[in-house]
Amino acid sequence: MIHKQLKAYRTYQQFLQNVLTICGCWYMPSKSSKFTYYWSVCVFLTMILYATIALHMCYILRHNMKVMVKFVGVTISALSAIIKVVTFMINRDSLINYHRTLNNLFEEELKNEKIQTIIFSSLRTIYTLAYTYFAVLVGTIFAYFGSPYIFVIHSLFYFHLSTNYTLPLSREVGWFWPIPDNFLYHLHLFCETGIVTLSCMTACGVDIAFGFFVYQFYSTIRAMTFALTNPLSTEKFSNILRTCVLKHQKLLQCRNTLEHIYGPIVFWHIVTNAVLLCALMYDVTSLSEFTFYDVSSSIVYAAIKLLQTFIYSWHGTFLTNAGEDFRKGIYFAKWPNSSLDRHVRTNVILIMMQKPMTVNAFFSPVNVMMFTKVSISISIISSIEKNIRTDYSHFVHFLNAVNSNLVFKLLRHFIILRNFQ
Repeated sequence: MIHKQLKAYRTYQQFLQNVLTICGCWYMPSKSSKFTYYWSVCVFLTMILYATIALHMCYILRHNMKVMVKFVGVTISALSAIIKVVTFMINRDSLINYHRTLNNLFEEELKNEKIQTIIFSSLRTIYTLAYTYFAVLVGTIFAYFGSPYIFVIHSLFYFHLSTNYTLPLSREVGWFWPIPDNFLYHLHLFCETGIVTLSCMTACGVDIAFGFFVYQFYSTIRAMTFALTNPLSTEKFSNILRTCVLKHQKLLQCRNTLEHIYGPIVFWHIVTNAVLLCALMYDVTSLSEFTFYDVSSSIVYAAIKLLQTFIYSWHGTFLTNAGEDFRKGIYFAKWPNSSLDRHVRTNVILIMMQKPMTVNAFFSPVNVMMFTKVSISISIISSIEKNIRTDYSHFVHFLNAVNSNLVFKLLRHFIILRNFQ
């Protein structure tokens, strides 16, 4: 059983490395380090091209508010990919040190066969969430780009390569030059597929990497807690505690690095996802006719954004709970009666006095409450959307009084701007 779980962990680890390598965010040095760096630059330039095309579409469709908002979402997705690639490129050295420190601590605990059961207890939940997120994104790409490729393949069966289909991304008007009706038309389809796929892989890789890092944090802390609360008779408790204190100091340094890298990313996603979901609710309620395409695309898009928000918030709570368990493990251990020097006792007291190990997105801790606030804000807006057209002044007054958090203020200003246009 343990062997299967270890194999599943190695598979999950390799899967994450492959996805990060595809999107140009893999940070560890290798024999092809120069190629990895240049590939990151290529991904960065490609995402700039993606954002430029989306912005151009927003400008062309500026008179059609409903369609323009959809391409605003595409632009935000491209900007998200740019932020993630740039963040990983700038903090490459920090990520290397972080990986070596945290991974070494995790692998050290993994050598202990008695602790492996505790370490792998949450592995299935973590990688199931990651694989599900990846499968949803890949399925969305196939569903969105499947129709043109099916048409092309069907034409090839009749030895005729027709261009009688619409490009999924640019809609034939999004590029800065006219698209010729020849072989280059199919090349544009291939380029758009690659750009969107690269953007989705960037989102998937960086998002699930946060879960992987949190899992290593959680497992290491759980192993330390087990060692403190279940010391062997042959081990000296003072040595165990001293080792755990040193490991905890290293974990705090890793936590600071994780917060420095993922803090801006999480904050960006919380704000933009809330605004995009609010805009989606507005568009759905303003539809005169509900078609299968509109309903299915709206549901899938909302599910992806909610899943992305949930991944960050749930993993943040996961890490906080592990830190709280470690503090309780020290508190209920045998350290008061052990022969420890004054320096170690001081460190133990400082650990118990510290707040739980959390990751903050600037001023807000990353936990499930963050996801709940976003969901509640969106639910409130969707439930009173009908009052916007009938009693708009009363609606704005209600928004001013109902909530004071930052996300809701941004949503309020967004709706006000939408109704003035």
